Amino acid sequence: MGKIFLSEFKQKLNKKQTKSSISAPQTKIAFKDFANRKNQIFISYLSKYLADDRIRRGIVKINPYTIKFGSFSRSNNFGTHSGFHVTLSLFDLSNDGIESWECIIYKCDDMYKDEAKSASFNNGQLAIECFMDQITKLYKN
Repeated sequence: MGKIFLSEFKQKLNKKQTKSSISAPQTKIAFKDFANRKNQIFISYLSKYLADDRIRRGIVKINPYTIKFGSFSRSNNFGTHSGFHVTLSLFDLSNDGIESWECIIYKCDDMYKDEAKSASFNNGQLAIECFMDQITKLYKN
């Protein structure tokens, strides 16, 4: 068996405790994300609707300020199927607090991808509501 020196043990224990309390490994926080008002605005408007599992699972983040919701397949007049998806983008947020949003429904076929409907907004709440309305309309049809 080894010898344990009580005084050395206490000194090492004190060093570990002081190190862990003062200089414990901190989790790095990306302050750029918190400082970025544009990201905060985008997430704050969207967070209300993320409680719904169907919406949360269907949303894909294209870039920090653009999201896309799913793909809906619908029959068209020509007997083929068209795919639809909805995107929402926050284009600009000025220092004055003026917002620029766009909600677009895309219609995709085997041959082309086209904007079926586009709407621009200067209010994030209205943009999110339009985005959610388009999703529910595509689900119902």
